[in-house]
Amino acid sequence: GINAEYGGVFRCEHPAHSSDSLGAQLCQQFFDFSGFCAAKEGNAIASFSVAQGRMRMGVLEAKAQVGQFNAQGVCGPGLGLFLDTNVAEMKVSVGNLIGGRVGLNANTGIGARNGNLEAHFLGFGGKIGADGVEINTPLAGVHGCSIM
Repeated sequence: GINAEYGGVFRCEHPAHSSDSLGAQLCQQFFDFSGFCAAKEGNAIASFSVAQGRMRMGVLEAKAQVGQFNAQGVCGPGLGLFLDTNVAEMKVSVGNLIGGRVGLNANTGIGARNGNLEAHFLGFGGKIGADGVEINTPLAGVHGCSIM
């Protein structure tokens, strides 16, 4: 079950995952119907994702997500309310130096979390802080490292 103090995790696997074939392994890598919810130390979050995957080659990284939803309330450390949603999204980055994303999202929220100051409304917005500088629209976004 899900406990508000310690959180809970769920994962529903596709029957193809039970096979050891390469196709089943790729399916498991990219189609991961999962989610969690947790509340601890001033941070409450619920997250759900239909499918997600990641590939890394050296400093190059690519991530893909389909059907993602996060709701988060932060009241120490940080302060804010956030709803992060996407229908489908693809992100590519070169280490922490520079990156970009394409997809359809309606992220909405304002506040400080994870060392960043953020503001988004229906996908338009950005953030600045520990993760660098990020500028977003509902269809695309770019981010770059910050020199502090």
